[in-house]
Amino acid sequence: MWLVRLLPDRYRRAIVGVFFSLLLVGGLSIVRDYGSFGDEVACRESGQISLFYLYQLVPPPWRPARSVAWLAALPRNSQLAYYRDRDYGVAFELPMTLIEKASGYTQMQDVLRLRHTCVFLVCFAGLVAFYWLATQRLGSWRAGLLGALLLVLSPRQFADFFYNTKDGVFLACCLVAMATAVALVRRPRASVAVAHALACAVAIDVRVVGVVLPACTLGLLALRAMSGNYTRQRVGRAVTLYATLLVLATVAFWPYLWAAPWARFTWVFTSMSRYHWDYPILHQGRIIPTVRLLPWSYAPVWLGITIPLLYLAGLLLSLGLLVRQLVRRSWHLYAGDGEWQDLLFWALGLGPLLAVIVLHSVLYDGWRQLYFVYPPLLLLALRGLVAAWRWQPSWLALRASWPLAMGVGMAVNLVVIGREMISLHPLECLYFNAFAGTHPELRYEYDYWNLSFRKGLEWIVQHDARPHIRVTGNNEYAALMNSYLLTLAEQARLTIVLDAGPADYLLTTYRFHWRPYPYGAPVYGLRVGKEGRRVFDIFRLPPPPADSVR
Repeated sequence: MWLVRLLPDRYRRAIVGVFFSLLLVGGLSIVRDYGSFGDEVACRESGQISLFYLYQLVPPPWRPARSVAWLAALPRNSQLAYYRDRDYGVAFELPMTLIEKASGYTQMQDVLRLRHTCVFLVCFAGLVAFYWLATQRLGSWRAGLLGALLLVLSPRQFADFFYNTKDGVFLACCLVAMATAVALVRRPRASVAVAHALACAVAIDVRVVGVVLPACTLGLLALRAMSGNYTRQRVGRAVTLYATLLVLATVAFWPYLWAAPWARFTWVFTSMSRYHWDYPILHQGRIIPTVRLLPWSYAPVWLGITIPLLYLAGLLLSLGLLVRQLVRRSWHLYAGDGEWQDLLFWALGLGPLLAVIVLHSVLYDGWRQLYFVYPPLLLLALRGLVAAWRWQPSWLALRASWPLAMGVGMAVNLVVIGREMISLHPLECLYFNAFAGTHPELRYEYDYWNLSFRKGLEWIVQHDARPHIRVTGNNEYAALMNSYLLTLAEQARLTIVLDAGPADYLLTTYRFHWRPYPYGAPVYGLRVGKEGRRVFDIFRLPPPPADSVR
C-alpha cells in the first residue's frame, strides 16, 4: 500500500518524533503572536487569591514580619472564602502563580508570555495524549498521526492552545484523563488507577464539569465487569484505589475545598450548573436579551458552523457505523476492544452536549465551554474517515483507485483548512465553515474575547505619533491586557481608560453594541477572509467639552 511505503514501520519512532518536535518548536515560536483576553485578569487573580490563602496557613513565626501585617490588611473580597470566583478550580492557575513568582518577572509583558507558553505546553501534552488514543483505537500509528494532524488543524481549538487558561487547558486535561481511562478500562491495575485518579482530579479542579470523566470510567468498568471481560483480574482493588485517591486528590488540589470538602464541592457544582452570567447574545441574526432565553439548538448550531466540514462528515459516518453495528448485533453495545472505546467517546462527546440541552444550562461565547467534548467527537470522526478510506467498493475498477482518491480528497481538504488558518493567524478563533454563510460576524458573536485588540492598539501607536494617547474599548480590560503585549515604549505612550473618562480612540468589536456608533466613519478597521469579515473598528472620538476639561 502506498501509505505504508511512504511511512514505513521501521522509521516509526523517527517519523513520530520529528512530527511532534516540529509541532513543539513551531508552537513555541508563535506563542508571542497571540493577544490576551479580558478574563485573563480574573484567571490570574484566582491563582493569586488561592496563594494568599496558602500563605495564611503558614504559622506567623515562620513568615517574614512584613507579611503578617500585609496579610491582615487584605480586603474581604481578597479572602478565598469570600472571593467572587471561588467556584473556579485552580489546578492550573495556582501552579501558574507559583511559576510566575519563581520566574522573578515584574513586567506584565513577560508574565503574559510566560502564561501563554505554559498554556501551550499543557495543550501540547494533550495533543500527545490524543495521538496515543487514536493509535490505540485504530491500531495504527499512521492513523494516530492523522488524528493529531486533525486536532492541530481545528482552527478554533488550535488558537485556544496558546492563551485560553480555561477551556484550552481543560480540553488538554480531559485528553490526558481519557488516555488513562482507556488504559484503566482495558486492564485495571493499581499503577494506572493512580494515574487516572490524578488526571481526573486535575481536570475536575480546572473545571468542575470534569466529573463526567470518572462517571464514564466507572460506568464502563462496571459494564465490562458484568460482561465477563475481567477474568482473573482484581478489578475491585483497582476501582477502590481509584475512587479513594480521586476524592483525596480532588480536595488536595483545590484549596477552597479544604475547610468543608463535601459542602463546598456541592455548592460549586450547583453554582456552575446555574452560572450567574446574564447578558444579551447575538445568535442567528437576532439579539437575544439574555442567555437564559437561548434556544436549545444554540450549542448544536455552533458546532455545526465552526467544525470543519470534513470532520463533520467523518462524525456522521461514525454515527452510521454505530447504528449499523447495533442493529446487526441485536443492540449489544460492543464487541471487541475498539468498540468499547467508541462507547467512551460517544458518552464523553454527546453526553455533556445532551445534558446542556436538556437542563438548559447557561452557555455563551459560542461553545467554548463545551470544547472538551471536541476531542472524543474528533476521535469518532477519525474512525469514520479511516473506515471510508478502507472501504472496498464492489466495483473492481473503483476498488483499486478508491484509497488514493480518498487520500487525495482528504489531503486537499486539510490543505484548504490550513491555508485558511494561516490567513486568519493569529485569529484562528474567528473560523467559520461554509454552513455559516457569508458575513457570519453580522449574525453570531465574533471576536467575543477581543483578542484582536492587540492589532488595534498596534495600529494606533504606529499611526499616532503623540507621546500620550488615551484609548477605550467595548471591553476595557481586554484593551488593558493587550496593551501589556506592546513594547515598553509603546505602553508608556498609551493610557487605557477603564471608566467613562475622556479618550482619543474607541476600539470596538461591537460585542454588546450592535447599533452604529455616532462617531462617523472609523479611522481603521480590521477585515479578514475573502468577503472581508469585520473584526474591529477604531473610531477617533471628539474632544470632550471645555466644561468637562475644567
